[in-house]
Formats: sequence, structure tokens, C-alpha cells
Amino acid sequence: MVKAFREADNIRKERMNQELWLQGMYFYEALCDVAPIIRAFAKKGTKPHKYPSEPYALTNKEQQEKQEAAEKAAFEKGLAKMEALTKRMNMKFGRNEEKEVTDNADNC
Repeated sequence: MVKAFREADNIRKERMNQELWLQGMYFYEALCDVAPIIRAFAKKGTKPHKYPSEPYALTNKEQQEKQEAAEKAAFEKGLAKMEALTKRMNMKFGRNEEKEVTDNADNC
């Protein structure tokens, strides 16, 4: 029974160590994000980096989900840009075609 208590205590210590390490990582990242504005000779208008909106992914499953979400967001952003470009090009060429039609009608 004593052996089980020692093992449980070691597991608790390891978990606490991991939690404190993770807390330190968040603190370190927060300081790094603010560092550009706390420098002594920072330029006027310098802004801090954006703090992450989501916590760190701790498991492989969370990391894969986060990566898939980032890929999906990038795909949707690219798709929106292509749709805007296509719309702009259609408007541009649509106007030119109408102009050519009216010019040809005048020449007849």
C-alpha cells in the first residue's frame, strides 16, 4: 500500500510540475507579446503582439483539430479572395462587352 501512495504522490508531483511549466509558458508568451512596447526606445505607435485567443493544444488530437481548423480557415480565406477577384474581373469584362456592343450598333 505504501508503494501505491508513493507512486500516486509522484504522479501528483509530475502533474503539478507540468501545470506550473504550462503556466510559465503562458506567462513567458504574454511577456514576449508585450515586449515591443516596454522597451526603453520603442518607436511611437508601437503596438504589442496579439495574445493567442485559444489555449495551447496539449494532446495530439487537439493539435490535429487545431491544424485542420487553421487549414480550413486558410482555404476559406483563399476562396473568398478568388471569388472577389472573379467578381471584379467579370464586372470589368462585362462593362467592356457592353461598350463594344453599343459601339458596334452605332457603326451599323
